[in-house]
Amino acid sequence: MTNPLRPLTVDDPIDLLSQEACAQTPQYFDRIRELDPVAWSSRHRAWIVTGHRELDEAFRDRRLSTERMDAFRARLPERRAEALSAAIDLLDGWMLFHDPPTHTRLRSPLSRSFTPRAVSSLTERVGELVDTQLDVMAATAESNGGMVDFVETFSHPLPAAVIAELFGVPPAEADWLPAWSEKFGLVVFGAVTRDDYEEAARDAGVELGRELGGLMDRYRQEPQDNLLSLLLRTENQVDGLTTTEILGACSLLLFAGHDTTSSLTGSALLTLLDNPDQAELLRNDEVPLEPAIEELLRLDAPVKAMMRTVAEPHERGGHEFEQGQSVFMGIIGANRDPSIFDDPTAVQLDRSPNPHLTFGYGHHFCLGASLARLEARIALPAVLRRFPDMSLAGEPTWKASISDRSPASVPVRLD
Repeated sequence: MTNPLRPLTVDDPIDLLSQEACAQTPQYFDRIRELDPVAWSSRHRAWIVTGHRELDEAFRDRRLSTERMDAFRARLPERRAEALSAAIDLLDGWMLFHDPPTHTRLRSPLSRSFTPRAVSSLTERVGELVDTQLDVMAATAESNGGMVDFVETFSHPLPAAVIAELFGVPPAEADWLPAWSEKFGLVVFGAVTRDDYEEAARDAGVELGRELGGLMDRYRQEPQDNLLSLLLRTENQVDGLTTTEILGACSLLLFAGHDTTSSLTGSALLTLLDNPDQAELLRNDEVPLEPAIEELLRLDAPVKAMMRTVAEPHERGGHEFEQGQSVFMGIIGANRDPSIFDDPTAVQLDRSPNPHLTFGYGHHFCLGASLARLEARIALPAVLRRFPDMSLAGEPTWKASISDRSPASVPVRLD
């Protein structure tokens, strides 16, 4: 069980990169919400919205903008701008960083591939990939005295294999994806204090074009039933995507489709290991699967906070928001708001209703939500059934990030 944290006071600096905020994120966001559901962080020079009602309203408010690429470029020193130029070109194709109508144009070619009906067609193949990865876990544990890192052997490689399948990247050509995702994450999450930041950012920006270039040429000549072929059909068409925007869309889906689902399965497993009675219910089909996954999504969301910028001055939660200020949409805090959720810290796999905000809201609702849910619905019960005596074998570690809630390692024993 996680040790409770003392309440925050107005004199405490809110630091989302502190050890507590990274290791005990849900409890830390509870402290922020209890202090003020709309709080100012002098450390980050940003507003942090953690109340469910306040966040729901903020997601709907066009005075909070996702446009950020021009401001991002303007802040970069010349040397760093050169190092990040290829990566920035990719990020410019991310619908997440644009408001309509640009957001609508970038999202439209992808939307029909991520409907629940379209994603459900992947069920059989995802099941096969899960079984393959469980075999890898078992073999690794057998050669390591029963010990294995769940992140390294399952939650990290599985979504990489699934997203590669969706894009039409042959398995033999997809080995680069997990490592690329890690490097590109340094750019996305702004890990500027790392000594290798500029080198990794430069490599990540260039690598995607190098790895996908030949495949794109192949599918231009011989389109297949995959997402990359679909995107290429819009290439340089009226209201379609440019070649650079196609690569940007690929970078978004390859990164987010991998990183978010990896974080979800890692965090969900930890929740289940901490609550063996609930794990038993899921293992034995004693609770409906879909509500169970929604509860795991609520309790420890793979995203700490989504980012917005104040486009117009306005009042929110009794505070004056000034144009240009940053706003962190504290999803994890809103998902445990006691004014909305009964006994919000408890694991209730049959919880209903469950109006969590894990995937955002409105036109920025997560495009890959159906795919993440599908993978979790298949993977988590399969893990529990294959290894019914699995136990935590040490303290998990967490990536240090303002926006990402992602286990770096989850050591387990497969007795």
